[in-house]
Amino acid sequence: MTFKGSFTSRRPSRFVPALHSLLIALIILWLIPTACLQHHGLSPAPAEVRPDPVFNHLFTRSDHGWTGGDGTLSIALPDGRSLWLFGDSFLGHVRPDGSRPVDTPLIRNCLVVQEGENLVTLHRGTRRDPRAFLTPEDPQDWYWPGDGTVIGNRLHVFFHRFRQVSPGIWGWAWDGTVIATLGLPGLGLERVTPAEDDNGVAYGSALLEAEPWIYIFGTKTQGAIKQLHLARAPEGNLLAPWQYWDGRHWSYDAGTTRSLLTGVSNQFGVLFLAKGIGLVTMDDRQPFSDRLVLYVAPEPTGPWQGPIAIYRAPEADGNLAAYNPFVHTQFSHDNEALISYNINHVHDPDRLYENADFYRPRFIRADLERLASEYWKPDP
Repeated sequence: MTFKGSFTSRRPSRFVPALHSLLIALIILWLIPTACLQHHGLSPAPAEVRPDPVFNHLFTRSDHGWTGGDGTLSIALPDGRSLWLFGDSFLGHVRPDGSRPVDTPLIRNCLVVQEGENLVTLHRGTRRDPRAFLTPEDPQDWYWPGDGTVIGNRLHVFFHRFRQVSPGIWGWAWDGTVIATLGLPGLGLERVTPAEDDNGVAYGSALLEAEPWIYIFGTKTQGAIKQLHLARAPEGNLLAPWQYWDGRHWSYDAGTTRSLLTGVSNQFGVLFLAKGIGLVTMDDRQPFSDRLVLYVAPEPTGPWQGPIAIYRAPEADGNLAAYNPFVHTQFSHDNEALISYNINHVHDPDRLYENADFYRPRFIRADLERLASEYWKPDP
């Protein structure tokens, strides 16, 4: 999910979802000459990349539980279910015309358990007075989820904490990361553990398990651009001391970490490919991008090649933004990866009540192996 702020709206909801980083990007976009917004050499997306009607229909919800939000990460559970992680989320009724009542509840995060076509939303509080699934001790702070992994009979999920540090729409900041441990199969919260964050990197955007390690990808903000950083923990012990990639070696000193790639989203997907690793992100080398792209590398530390064009979000325009893709590997088949990206209105939060589709994820399928095949460096 994007790291985003809140608009002031006439709607009487507890929070209003917005896109802080995208708003900043929009301002920058106004200042950038049109010539700078070309394709940067990207080839057109292949015709075989297509919307996925099954998942687009599944997450068009109109009653009870989750009916809209962003984040849209997922984790395969050992019993065949999938857990979906959402950030700011609308709960409850959507009218037949696609609008939401003005008193529709909205919470900072929730979990959605999928079993077949059945979706069950998990949050605190009650249906009439819902609360986020995970809340910080300070009521002025809030959490947005990152990726997670199953180890034994427990699920570990990254949550990024934010707080308001000054007045105004943009007066908030990332304030650290925690790892929430949930018991399986009931998904009861057991403990919350602070994660490493003393080098200014928000770790947990995406995870990759490659024996004997869990690779932990994170982002660090440099101006309006995000840089990719990497840590690792022993497989089976995410809470053990981490090692950090310093550009040449692994070190236990978090301060030595160096960027692997520039221009990634706050949220992205990482997966295994036949010849290495793939990373799916928006092409955030330029602000407010509508392009999903693929980078490839022989191993998590790189070197990363790309970007390779995957798809151009047709919804994105001056009003709607596409952002923060994720790859749902448990639903991939026939060499087609299932990829989600989020949609939100950039400058008018009231539109999210007028049209629920403005704040729901979109799903596509893409043959990432085929896209990557022409971009691997030849073997020496």
